Amino acid sequence: MNQVLRFFNKGFTGPALLLLCMVLVSFTYKINSATQEVEDYYVYGDSWVHGIPTGFMGEKDGKSIALNDAWKESPYKGEKCIKMTVSHGIEGWRGLHIQFKGTWNVGLDEKTVLPDLSEYDQLEFYAKAIPGANQDAYLIQEIGVGQLDKVEGAMFTDTFVEIGEDWKKHTIKLKRGELKRVNTMLFFTLPEGTLFLDEIKFTKKKK
Repeated sequence: MNQVLRFFNKGFTGPALLLLCMVLVSFTYKINSATQEVEDYYVYGDSWVHGIPTGFMGEKDGKSIALNDAWKESPYKGEKCIKMTVSHGIEGWRGLHIQFKGTWNVGLDEKTVLPDLSEYDQLEFYAKAIPGANQDAYLIQEIGVGQLDKVEGAMFTDTFVEIGEDWKKHTIKLKRGELKRVNTMLFFTLPEGTLFLDEIKFTKKKK
């Protein structure tokens, strides 16, 4: 930096001035690169941004799930949220995969172009729920991101996540550097009752 100041003081021109410009550009680039924030990667925010709710699963392929992804009554943020209601007695278990490509991994391979989310630290979402009849609480047995197969190669999950009756932020912790290819943006099992989701996104922890 002292050399740069001497260039100014001595009125350097030509090659010296060119060198000065190169130094300043390089210095500015390094500062911007170090301070640049990684933007949140949205899965859902008023509508689906990255991902499609196509992976229904269960004893009868999720036929007990009624999905409304444009529910307008009391969303957490914006104008709409996701509402999922599970009917009683149709399936013993059921769940849903939100898939980037809108299809199961069996239809993909290692060459399929998928998003690299390895810079993110967590998946966060807001949720509230109404327990089903004869249930004291709304409990998701498993919820997670990714799959352990040749297409994705990494998976992170939480188990027995209780969802209350008021909007609350929940997070799934990720290991940075792992999610280099993601088709399964979010997956979860569903108990009987009604689940509301909003503001689903991958985020990086603020320093």
